Amino acid sequence: RRRKPLLIHDVPHELGDPRGAVCVALDASNSVEKRRKSWRNDDALEDSAGRVITTPAASSAMAPDVRVKEMVTVQDSDGEHLLKHLNAELVRRIKSELMAIDDGDGRINAEELKQLLKNHKATFTDREAEELGELFYSAKAGGSVSFDRFLHAIDVALEEKPETQSGVDSNVHFKTSPTAHPLGVGKCSAEYLQGGHAVYTEEQLDVKLTHTPPVTLTDKAAYATVRALRLGFDFVTLWNVGELTKSKIMLRAIFLETIAAVPGFVAAMFRHFRALRTMKRDGGWTNLLLEEAENEKLHLLTFIRMYEPGQLFRLAVIAGQIGFASFFGTAYALNPAYCHRFVGYIEEEACSTYTKIIQGLLEAPPGSDLATWRDDLAPAIGRAYWHMGETGTVLQLIKAIRADEANHRDVNHLAAGVRPGQINPFYDPSTKLDRMLLKYVNDIMTLGSGNHDVQAA
Repeated sequence: RRRKPLLIHDVPHELGDPRGAVCVALDASNSVEKRRKSWRNDDALEDSAGRVITTPAASSAMAPDVRVKEMVTVQDSDGEHLLKHLNAELVRRIKSELMAIDDGDGRINAEELKQLLKNHKATFTDREAEELGELFYSAKAGGSVSFDRFLHAIDVALEEKPETQSGVDSNVHFKTSPTAHPLGVGKCSAEYLQGGHAVYTEEQLDVKLTHTPPVTLTDKAAYATVRALRLGFDFVTLWNVGELTKSKIMLRAIFLETIAAVPGFVAAMFRHFRALRTMKRDGGWTNLLLEEAENEKLHLLTFIRMYEPGQLFRLAVIAGQIGFASFFGTAYALNPAYCHRFVGYIEEEACSTYTKIIQGLLEAPPGSDLATWRDDLAPAIGRAYWHMGETGTVLQLIKAIRADEANHRDVNHLAAGVRPGQINPFYDPSTKLDRMLLKYVNDIMTLGSGNHDVQAA
């Protein structure tokens, strides 16, 4: 007997979603009858009266086909999306989990995503949850997405077919979809996610200008070279002539960052080759110097979002890179200590330059062109990399970059005096574990007495 088609109706959202109801269309007009015929032909048996007796195989096949087809629609800021792979029940279960970790805004941010994944301990380790949360934060520049957009992203992920290569893990693939990711994430984080970046405190952002006096002949030669380069560059760019402007700042910063990213990479290359030749450990210096080069590159990639230089400027960058890389590579092969001291003094000058820029921003008259940087949003790649949140400003960005330069200053001055076989103190596990033990016991004693403190020797 022909079954009567079920009506299409709206199922109200059971979890109080303010964005409206979940539309569910139910259609079961012919599917059951078609399946009954196939069961008779394949796995079903009939008794003497012609009634169908299903076998276990037929029973198992019946379940997915008798279940009605459900089409769920979600609504987001960019319109309505029909979910092709998630049914109403899955949507309810996912939204229930999202609401359990929600802070009340109906959106999911990086911290909530970490908690969501950690609730599925059988699938995600804590380390994976932290890494994926960091990826989400970076890709969204500290932002969040609505529950419906999150559901849409899951549905799209179920639909996409990865482009795999022979011999490559099926979990590693090239995305073939030309459209933007439904979560609205960018791809800038691919530049730096593996290295990550520390989150600076207000105290660390308050950089003090320091100077390491040259002692040895090598030190004096490095300092004299840097001073000559600084005076010559200031003269050519008219840095100390007239008032600060956005274009003057950007041209100087972009050019210097294209050069500043060279030493770390060249030094890491030579140290890597030396470790291969001598078959000895490097003490963690290669990793640190590569991280420095990547950090300087991120300065450039952030600034380039704020200013587009012309072709003549780009030609000057190419010439400067060829000349400086040749000079620095030759110098490092002959005297690594000179090169690290040279970079240390270069970074001292960089800290001075960024301090002048920050003072110019703070002292700029309200309403002036330069004063707008006090409140203008920093580029998304910068807000993500330095963990500045959705409201990070250009002023905060420049303070973070100055803190980076101060760190490079201290690292290279330290590297200039390193002796063969010494472990990089920034990566030394013994040093890190000692600090951990001291912090732990200090916390225990503080909780116990309220006034004890343990200091490192």
